[in-house]
Parts: sequence; C-alpha cells; structure tokens
Amino acid sequence: MAEVTTSTLKFKNTITKGHYGYLRVRKLKLLIGACVLLLGIIGLMIINWVVFKTNKTWLSIFAALSAIPMAMEFATFFSIAKFKQRPEEEYDEITELTGNGVLDCEIIVANPNGPSFEFPYVYIHETGIYAFSPNKKLDIHATEDYVRNYLRLNKCDGPMTIYVDMKVFKNRLKNLEPSDREACSEYMLEQEGIIRAIAT
Repeated sequence: MAEVTTSTLKFKNTITKGHYGYLRVRKLKLLIGACVLLLGIIGLMIINWVVFKTNKTWLSIFAALSAIPMAMEFATFFSIAKFKQRPEEEYDEITELTGNGVLDCEIIVANPNGPSFEFPYVYIHETGIYAFSPNKKLDIHATEDYVRNYLRLNKCDGPMTIYVDMKVFKNRLKNLEPSDREACSEYMLEQEGIIRAIAT
C-alpha cells in the first residue's frame, strides 16, 4: 500500500521532494506564501497613506523588496499549477512493481529553455533511469538530454529512458530485476539527488 495516500495527506513537513503527495503540498505552500507577502505589501502601503500620508517612507522600501519574492512565489506556483497528482491506485501499483527500489514521484522541472515538464515517476535502477511522463507531445530526446546534461555535470551520467505510455512503462518495470534502496550503489543515490535538485 502507499506510504502516503490522498486520504492521509496533510500539510506537514514529512512529505518532501520526490515523495507522493509533495506536489499538492508544494502548491499550497507557494500559494500561501505568495498571498501572505501580497497582503503584507498591501498592509504596508495602507499604513504609509493612513499614518504618514505619503508613500515615500522606509515602509515603501520593505514593500518593494517584498514584491520580488512574492513574484517568484507566484511564478513558481503558476508554472506547476497545471500538473496534477496521479491517482493513488496507480501509485500503489507502481510501488508494488518497484518494491523498495529508488523511486521518486512528482518530479516537476522548470526548463528555462522551454516549457516545464513532469515526471510523475522516476525509477533509478542498476540498468538505467526509467521515467514516465503523461505528456504525449513531449520531446523525449531533448528532455532526456536536458536531464542527462545535469547528471554529466555532476559525474552521475547513465542511460535514461522516458516513457509516455503508462502500459509500456509498467511492462518495463515488471521486466527489471528487483532493486533495494538499502543495498543499492552510492552512484544511484547520487543520481537521485541530482534529479531531485533540478526539480521545482
């Protein structure tokens, strides 16, 4: 069964990047953070006009500085807002196929040279990295190169295959030898770290 399910999902720090449920928590944190900053800016400007009758005070400086992180929070939120959490039943099936292997979920990458893309599942195995994307129009070759460039920069390169057909992805996982996170190589964990690092 899923370790974190939609029925047990809560806004808590235990759901970290790479785990099922992180996307929902990430969206919520970004939206709350951006809204708090926006309200803070509005509050500072109101105080300026009500108390000082001008916007030329040190409070205006704080308001202007707060606008930068607010814009970044909103930009990140809107860049991932279109991505949805996969069904819990599907996640359970994938985890059953991968066992205690190195599986990461809900990897969203904000590509500065193109549109953001998502990997609901990334399985790191001794034979390579296997990722699934629901985007049928994804430029698979370019996306594989994008991810592998980061792996190469950190001396963690390896074969990578992206699947856009869930049935084919599941069949590939079924044909892989079982892998255990506790006994896997340090190299595989380093690859996992890089993939999580490039995720939003």
